[in-house]
Amino acid sequence: MTPTFGAYLGGCLAVLALAASLGFGGYWLRRWMVPEFSGALARLAEVVIACALLILTLQLLGSVGAFRLGWIIVGCIATGLIAAAIGRRYAAPSDREVEAPSVKQWHLLVAIGVASWTVAEWSFPSQLSLDQGMFGGDTTWYHMPFAARFVQEGGILDLHLTDPLRLAAWYYPQSSELVNAAGIAVMQNDWLSPLLNMFWLTVGLLASWCVGRPYGVAPATLVAGAIVFDAGIFIETQAGEGRNDVMALAFLVAFAAFLINGHQRRAPTTGAVADKPDPRAALLDRGPLILAGIAGGLAISVKLTLLAPVGLVYVGVILFSGKGRQITTALWMGGAMAVTGAFWYVRAMVHSGGNPAPQLKFGPLNLPQPDQMPLDPRDRFSVAHYLGEPSVYRKWFFPELDNALGPLWPLILIMAGVAAVYIVVRSRNRILRVLAASALVTAIVYVFTPLTAAGPEFEPRGFFTNTRYLMPGLVMALVLLPVSRALRAPERRAEATLVFLLAVYAITVLATPRWYPGLIAGTIFLTLALVWMPAGIGYLRGVGRIGTGATVAIIAGVLALGVILGRAQQVQYMEKHYQRASLFLQEGGPIETFEFTRDLRDKRIGIAGSGEIYFSQYGFYGVDLSNWVEFVGVPGPRGTYRLATTCRGFRNRVNAGNYDYLAISQFTRDSPEQPYNYPLRAWTREDPALREIIAENIISPQPAYVYEVVGEMDPNGCADVGEDDEGEEPAS
Repeated sequence: MTPTFGAYLGGCLAVLALAASLGFGGYWLRRWMVPEFSGALARLAEVVIACALLILTLQLLGSVGAFRLGWIIVGCIATGLIAAAIGRRYAAPSDREVEAPSVKQWHLLVAIGVASWTVAEWSFPSQLSLDQGMFGGDTTWYHMPFAARFVQEGGILDLHLTDPLRLAAWYYPQSSELVNAAGIAVMQNDWLSPLLNMFWLTVGLLASWCVGRPYGVAPATLVAGAIVFDAGIFIETQAGEGRNDVMALAFLVAFAAFLINGHQRRAPTTGAVADKPDPRAALLDRGPLILAGIAGGLAISVKLTLLAPVGLVYVGVILFSGKGRQITTALWMGGAMAVTGAFWYVRAMVHSGGNPAPQLKFGPLNLPQPDQMPLDPRDRFSVAHYLGEPSVYRKWFFPELDNALGPLWPLILIMAGVAAVYIVVRSRNRILRVLAASALVTAIVYVFTPLTAAGPEFEPRGFFTNTRYLMPGLVMALVLLPVSRALRAPERRAEATLVFLLAVYAITVLATPRWYPGLIAGTIFLTLALVWMPAGIGYLRGVGRIGTGATVAIIAGVLALGVILGRAQQVQYMEKHYQRASLFLQEGGPIETFEFTRDLRDKRIGIAGSGEIYFSQYGFYGVDLSNWVEFVGVPGPRGTYRLATTCRGFRNRVNAGNYDYLAISQFTRDSPEQPYNYPLRAWTREDPALREIIAENIISPQPAYVYEVVGEMDPNGCADVGEDDEGEEPAS
């Protein structure tokens, strides 16, 4: 199943061609919109624009059923070149660049050291995923199944109904899955997916640097951002996984950086003739707003929870705009945000009948929603539910915050909160006040968000993993901390702030998972490619030590080394990943079932049962992702997907699916006392259309079975299992 070397090399060349063309387009559009941006800030703007061009192109191709290898390559290259031509036509002279405030050399070394350590820590779980596969719960439950289905269908408009849960995950924004799908299509497998979040990590660190850039405290804001990006919760849930939190946070911090740096601008250029103003001036004056809108739109196109901080900042920026500029600000920033962020919400409106976010209730508005069963991964308790329960704090919240943020978690939360309040109350910069207020409100929203303390009452087992929902507010507050006037002036105080944050970071990372000596070589290469090379080139070009030729040679050398090392890694990944099916099921489950389906190809596999089946469903797609995997449920209007509640209804749905294999657990829930617990084994055991292949008598959580489907199940045979067909679901 390993792709040939020719296919691998072709995929690598395609990835490089896409990156080069989109980067070229990003460069010239940046030169048009914000020609005064220079150095790291310019590179951040170019990366964000290139990502927007990529995602918009993929959305367009997927909307017309052209999400295929050839069209992806042609479409992305064409988009990049067209964008470059437009930008070059209207770009202002490059001598308009404004140099950033100088940074002391030891400050720069601190920033590079922290970025290197953060990337290195992320590289170990990422490399483990390259050896073993991605086993995170959300990754295998819906993130990667969405990506695989985009490639299989060649389109992105249809909903992939993955399970019967109330969450209706198919309505989540899916830009992260779209990028993963593009990687699968181009490389013909998913071996790049465990590495993608390392790219978003570096974008987040770069954006953190740019937040402090105009104030001369960029190293301190990078260290502050790294305290969050390198926290235990991100190492555990994001590194080497298909989860999307780090991608969303990277764009959120970039959103803040563009707004902050938008105040550090020269007046727009005018033409040589006074009565003929330069046509570029209108766009130049609005460039930072457009860039911020692009980044904010990308953030909300990745994760639903980013609607709160991005929306609050958008409203605040409009309110605080100068007299007569509010409409202009709303239109330019909001228009850019709509272009990059609206697609998935419009798609949701079409399928749900008018609701852009069908998982949410919008106050008194009675917007249509899917009629899901009240089934949740864990009981839907919020942190606010336990505000008066100190025993829960001692037993659950405090230990898990230690795991999520390290031993200094009380200090981290306190200093973030104090910094945000101080900036809101005392800062004279309205943009900083808006950003700080957004961070505070986002943290408050987190406390009341359902599932933040999910689990049995007084046992919030989901608290740790869902501290991810606190991270947008926390990272915004922390990167603003060194920018506050009280901590950046005079210079001696700014240096003390940098040293203090470095100490907090150092103590925090001591609590993150251990390093693996056997993976050091890969760690060195990833750190070289993501930190040392770009930082070194930027520094050397800034002091005039190297020119364009040397820069191209260095980049080409590192890329060539990556292509050489990547082939061996790809072969190893295709041979080894998902061989240890037990990693899907840390708490027990159908190991033989996953091992059986691993090497199947081009099969239709129906799955049904409890969480041990659908939370790990990506394992059923097979090594080459050619299996069509579908939860056997009952579809309904507005994107509804429910359990079959009768034997006849279940058998009708199996027949409608035209499956080659059926993988089920004994019941639909793990405990007989739970509601909506139906006897799948009893409904399937005696039907001659099913040939039993595997029967796993697992004690925990419950037995599992695999059948080969050799004919159509008999709905009329349900009387043999004592089934009363009254009230059965329709077979449509």
